[in-house]
Amino acid sequence: MATELENGPVPVVTEAVERLSPSLVRVTFGGPGPASFASLGVPDEAVVLRFPGSEGGRWYTVRRCEPGRLTVDIVLHPGGIGGEWAARARIGDRLEITHRNSWFRRPAEAGWQLLLGDVTALPAIGRIVEESADRLPTTVLVEVPHREDAQELPGAQVRWMHTAGLGHAPSRIAELVRGARLPPGPGYVYVAGEASATRAVRRYLRQELGLPAGSYGVVGYWRAESEKWFARVAETGTDTAAIYAEELDAGGDLEDVRARYEERLATLGL
Repeated sequence: MATELENGPVPVVTEAVERLSPSLVRVTFGGPGPASFASLGVPDEAVVLRFPGSEGGRWYTVRRCEPGRLTVDIVLHPGGIGGEWAARARIGDRLEITHRNSWFRRPAEAGWQLLLGDVTALPAIGRIVEESADRLPTTVLVEVPHREDAQELPGAQVRWMHTAGLGHAPSRIAELVRGARLPPGPGYVYVAGEASATRAVRRYLRQELGLPAGSYGVVGYWRAESEKWFARVAETGTDTAAIYAEELDAGGDLEDVRARYEERLATLGL
């Protein structure tokens, strides 16, 4: 579950802005806030950034956490608060970090890892590769909207899938995972991307492959046609947070909880 920062929001100041590719902008934050920001020590740690003029915030993976500096890669897309800010970000811009979380739970006994996602998962995948591919056989499968979004990921076997119009066109990460061969022995599959696509991937890993609990983690980072989805939530009067809390209380490993939660949403047309 997401947790608020113990001492309240952490102010950060934009120190550098770099366009990495057609879809990604890298922003480095400094200032007094990051100087006291202790990393969670997990490669997919994420924070909520609250942007100027916005009361809400958006989740972003901390691509790098160094003394006094945080680096975040932001996907550019029209209509997104963070993407639109990143497209015009300037040195000196001030933001706040309000929450933090992580989802990566690779077992200590894992002898290999498969990292799968769309372009929004690339910051987390990049950090995981940097921190572990030199000691753990790593396969990476990533779906991107532009071929130029591909990055160097030294130490990993990488396959890129180009889906033009990703965000409007349906995600194909379920197709990617079906084409993957899992190595023998215990390992870990980590998947992140569009919510309906990751739902299909979880079902495949869980029901068709029968992977044991703890050997995979699946996270829905974003939702296609989110306005229609939230309208449906309002129309049905669904309290999604309450449903998730109920499933947490019911027990089971985290993927059990997520699967039951998704099943309940599906019965409501969500």
